[in-house]
Amino acid sequence: MRAEQSLVAVGPGVERLQEEAAHLFPDARTMVLSSDLITSIETMRSELNEIAAVPRRYHIGTQLVAKGHKLSAAQSGRGGRCGFGARHGDPRAAERTFQLLNQVIGRAGRDQGRGVGYLQTHQPEHPVMKALVACDREAFYASEIEARERTGYPPFGRLASLIISAGDRPTAEGFARKLAAVAPTDARIQVLGPAEAPLAVIKGRYRFRILVKSLRNVDLSDYLREWLAAGPKTKGNLKLEVDVDPQSFL
Repeated sequence: MRAEQSLVAVGPGVERLQEEAAHLFPDARTMVLSSDLITSIETMRSELNEIAAVPRRYHIGTQLVAKGHKLSAAQSGRGGRCGFGARHGDPRAAERTFQLLNQVIGRAGRDQGRGVGYLQTHQPEHPVMKALVACDREAFYASEIEARERTGYPPFGRLASLIISAGDRPTAEGFARKLAAVAPTDARIQVLGPAEAPLAVIKGRYRFRILVKSLRNVDLSDYLREWLAAGPKTKGNLKLEVDVDPQSFL
């Protein structure tokens, strides 16, 4: 139970944004596009057809609105706030941010008129933002590849993610700490963590992550096999998932 007057981080959510839009623009129609609300292809087609037929309205959505839909009537778009850099140990965070916001802006004014994109950020000087404003993909690529080479992230290094989960937090955290403590020492390899996974709880299971970072020429799979063979074994409701060269960091 939270104490009175305490602050709790709560995302705005598309439904809340729709309420704010309705308050600020009472004469305009609004529509929410979210995978939680659109449950079938038929519903999606109906919603997109309505967008195309009614140009003067506000469309509020999650990443779903950026996925290649042809919104001919849209004349402006707004990208939400996104994290940059290797947040949560994800070396592709900046790349994904650039791709997503570029897609969102691309929904506006594709066929007629002039499309305008508005981006909200606390980091206007970040290379991602500069490249988006300048519409310069090459500049972003040059900046991103230099940063990855400097820090040894893929494609200049390798990663492996170990997710430990259990039905209660102490069990998951305790096993993760024991496992990290017996990791073989290798000057070419860093073992980072454990720490709570970015999605700390899924379907009632508490999740901790260990991230392993190595040089490109290291046999990371062999290192992991040796480590896990000598380390503590899962039992009961404990579960260990190993992902070499992960694409997702959640």
